Amino acid sequence: MTSYNRVIVTGRVATSPRRRYRLDGSPVIQFPLELNNSDESSIKPLTRDGKRQALSHYGSGHGGQNLIDIVAFGELAELKFDLLQGGQHILVVGRLNQRHWQTPEGKKCTRMEIIATDLRKLEERNELSCLPADERNTL
Repeated sequence: MTSYNRVIVTGRVATSPRRRYRLDGSPVIQFPLELNNSDESSIKPLTRDGKRQALSHYGSGHGGQNLIDIVAFGELAELKFDLLQGGQHILVVGRLNQRHWQTPEGKKCTRMEIIATDLRKLEERNELSCLPADERNTL
């Protein structure tokens, strides 16, 4: 039986990407993506003035935040590194990957991540609302 591993998610870039280079010199970028929930209020708690709180730190795991690491390699990493910023709404296409490793202290660790094959910026709703109705439908 053939298996198929493809993931399509949208969310907000939680922190600006980190870039590193592999031994062959090819770039790799990695960043956490804050996944959208159907209940927007569970993504970020409200402050007293009614605004959403900024993501306090990567991987906090509280307040209903769903974060997953996104990893991009090679040309995609090179093209998107300077374009991605924290808070930006994006669409990610890729495959789900699970990594396993052991710390020097002997603790076994695992991490789920998405290996990206495409990263696209999504337009904000308020940007589209400025367009006439006939132009909104063509996007």
